[in-house]
Amino acid sequence: MKNSIALIGCGRIGFLLEYDPLRYKPCTHFGGATAAGLQISHACDKNIERLTKFAGISDIPEENCFTDYRKLVQNVNPSMVIIASWTETHADIGILACQNGTRIIICEKPITSNLPDAKKLIYAAQKNNVDLIINHERRYDSRYRTVKKLLDNGRIGEIKTVYASILTSGYYGNSDIEEGGGPLLHDGTHMIDIIRYLFGEIQSVEGEIERNTREKGFEDRAIAWLKTENGIDVFLEAGGNRDYFAFELDISGTEGRIIIGNGYEHIFNSRKSRLYTGFKDLKEKSFPKIKSINCFKKVYDEAKTILNGTKIDISSQGSDGYKALEAIHAVYLSSHQNRKKIELPVNPKKIDLKEIFKL
Repeated sequence: MKNSIALIGCGRIGFLLEYDPLRYKPCTHFGGATAAGLQISHACDKNIERLTKFAGISDIPEENCFTDYRKLVQNVNPSMVIIASWTETHADIGILACQNGTRIIICEKPITSNLPDAKKLIYAAQKNNVDLIINHERRYDSRYRTVKKLLDNGRIGEIKTVYASILTSGYYGNSDIEEGGGPLLHDGTHMIDIIRYLFGEIQSVEGEIERNTREKGFEDRAIAWLKTENGIDVFLEAGGNRDYFAFELDISGTEGRIIIGNGYEHIFNSRKSRLYTGFKDLKEKSFPKIKSINCFKKVYDEAKTILNGTKIDISSQGSDGYKALEAIHAVYLSSHQNRKKIELPVNPKKIDLKEIFKL
């Protein structure tokens, strides 16, 4: 029997960003699935214009298009569901899919807008033997995988300090509690996840949030000090009202340094100083050659392998999505408690987003 694959959410990350001439393709769920040889057979979006446009480029017949995800999931029982809709809808869509025969869910980040919903989604997937993949795509990126190998092999010695920047504009919106947070959540979830991937579990956080022109609502800027289980200090900034977008890790070890960001990577190693007698400084070395692997295609390569009946270790699981969300909401909690250190894991009942954001 042919597998049915449903895309729920035909917006930017669903398929529209494939029209961005500057982006490395594929860069959407539709593009990734297509590149992996998977054909989306059903689609859902509340916006009929977007739905019709997507159906046209993907050759989906009108009878396979829905404006209500419930009707799609319950009538079709798709083998795979791609959740590319608003964050607050992720749990409801995912749980319903788990209850209606879906074998694989690919869920856009963040996993949900709050920890209780994330737990419910993960539990539903486990109960119904559904493989849940969270789209933290940098885990699949060959550049970050190369950095992990370099770190694991001691190329820059013992890691001591990391500066993590996810710099964007401030928050523009209504601060609806269903969203779950501002730039730290919706952009920073990628950074938190890659920090866990490269440096181990986050053990504690201290942080604060800032608003520029409002006394309540989601943050424009967040800063945090994270401590990993391996004793690594990570200093994080997210948002910040910048007139540009920047995603960068600056990793300092006892024998060198690695800097990686969107579109660049550098490695430096210690050498005898040419400026100061008895000192050492850093010299840039050639970064290892990287075999280009598109991360969106890699996500769907994993899904295809599972659909074909092979059990694999998923690179970005539901638990990874939960832990990224947990660390972010712990930063919010720390800010609310005057930068108190918050140990992880944190009890979800301690995190009252309405109180934290004064909503």
